Amino acid sequence: MPFLILKYQGKMIRQYTVEYGRPLSIGRNEKNDVIIGNLAVSGFHARVEFRENNVVVSDLESKNGTYVNGNRIKKAVLTNGDELGVGKHQLLFSEHRADVTFQETPLTATKAGSLDVTMAIDTSELKNGRQKELKGVSAKPLPILVFKKGGKGRIELEGRYTRMGSARSNEVVVKGFFVGKRAATVVRRDDGYYLNHVSGLIKPKLNGAKVGKEPVKMTHGDTVSLGQSNLRFLSKVRMRKVDGPGADDAPEVPASPA
Repeated sequence: MPFLILKYQGKMIRQYTVEYGRPLSIGRNEKNDVIIGNLAVSGFHARVEFRENNVVVSDLESKNGTYVNGNRIKKAVLTNGDELGVGKHQLLFSEHRADVTFQETPLTATKAGSLDVTMAIDTSELKNGRQKELKGVSAKPLPILVFKKGGKGRIELEGRYTRMGSARSNEVVVKGFFVGKRAATVVRRDDGYYLNHVSGLIKPKLNGAKVGKEPVKMTHGDTVSLGQSNLRFLSKVRMRKVDGPGADDAPEVPASPA
């Protein structure tokens, strides 16, 4: 399964999975899958998606353009190791999950996304060619949401925003009457993770208490309820060591609450 690794000034910010049948929209607007809070990025800048057996990137008539390995494109097929230039950020396309430590971007989507005007930049700085693949950097386990009821599996909180709701485009898809298409969001801030209500009649609950528009900070072991789903927030996780085939896909084991 292929991935996009978001970079800024050489720092690895975040990693996104490219899934078949689910395009990844890239831009400054909060409705994008890959939110880049930089004024050089258009509200809806580019899109990456599967087309038959290829992964294709398309520019969405952005002001500063979309680049692949330094060349401005309207549409291009991506291959392993290609680097996309979007504003002052880069997105490395990889067929393998990168083992990296992610760092925060200096501009948040909230600040930049509130402005409608896209800043024009000198696009010559985007023409920096193909980058080498990343190797040998250790990764820190990401906080996760684990389904206790109304779903299966776990969700890594790898983005600044983790969306919850009835729409299949959300990272956490929940069922239930009157649950909004995007009902709630888990927001990553410098001091931790926060839960807030976005839309719909049904509000999320944190440890049984309703959460409104004002974000509420989550702590390790908290229970998040929405519609028919209950999930547990785990900020302290460790990897289970597995030998033999499938070791790379070994699940994380929740650490005991502090």
